[in-house]
Amino acid sequence: MNRLGRPRHRRRRLGAEARAEIAELAAAVADAHCPAERVAPERIARAKAVTLSWGRYGPAFDGMLEHLDGRFHIYVNLDRVGRPDAPRARFTLAHELGHYYLDAHRRALAAGRAPAHRSRCDWESPNLAEQEADHFAAHLLMPAGRFGRALDGVPLDLSGVIALALRFGASLTAAALRTVACSAAPCAVVKWNWSGVSWARLSSAAFTGRLGAAVDAPARLPDDAPTRRALAGEVPPAEGFFTAGATAATWFSAVAPGSRRDVLLIEQAIPLGRYGVLTFLRLSPDA
Repeated sequence: MNRLGRPRHRRRRLGAEARAEIAELAAAVADAHCPAERVAPERIARAKAVTLSWGRYGPAFDGMLEHLDGRFHIYVNLDRVGRPDAPRARFTLAHELGHYYLDAHRRALAAGRAPAHRSRCDWESPNLAEQEADHFAAHLLMPAGRFGRALDGVPLDLSGVIALALRFGASLTAAALRTVACSAAPCAVVKWNWSGVSWARLSSAAFTGRLGAAVDAPARLPDDAPTRRALAGEVPPAEGFFTAGATAATWFSAVAPGSRRDVLLIEQAIPLGRYGVLTFLRLSPDA
């Protein structure tokens, strides 16, 4: 059971070897088609003769890859992703290209062994194929080499995540995940929907501290915590997000209050509209 009293469903996670192989493939595709500029998923689709439709298809999906009469076609749902040049739309198109470039996905679709992929690109799917396509999309838009160099030039906080998202034309969520994955410093990102935590990711440096599970219910946080303020619909300050100090014991189950590991953190939270709230945690300079 989770702390909300509901059964906890184990979510299969993409393994380290698969993640590395997919990241390498995505970077190779980016370098082949957009070697020295922001990655353009539409250009990649055209180069592979994958046709594309931007349309309004209601709430059913973000994107869909279809195979018909020997050809591949991608649908992107503007009702869900906004304008064609919006970060979520770019990520959705990159996700569908992931289904195309990943051999097992493409072959299953072409052979009729799998239906057209109706995807929701939200990093929340328990389906490994969707996780693989999300991972491909993040590394296509933010290839490791380019992203690592850009990460060195921004602060390790939400202002840096926003700068990276703008630079690469990526969603805040994708940029935050790439930041945590690439950072050598302890940090974490937590995605909230309107019923609780969707997922949490910690940097490798944070994992070495064995912090335990992150908080999964807003009520476990102080009333004035940035995350609770964002979830309550308060209007953030001019920078677009809330910031305050926190402690590791407040956020992580395996840390005892007042213990050596109960270090000071900086908690930042940014509203994502209908998609929930994103929390970014890092060590305080005073830790």
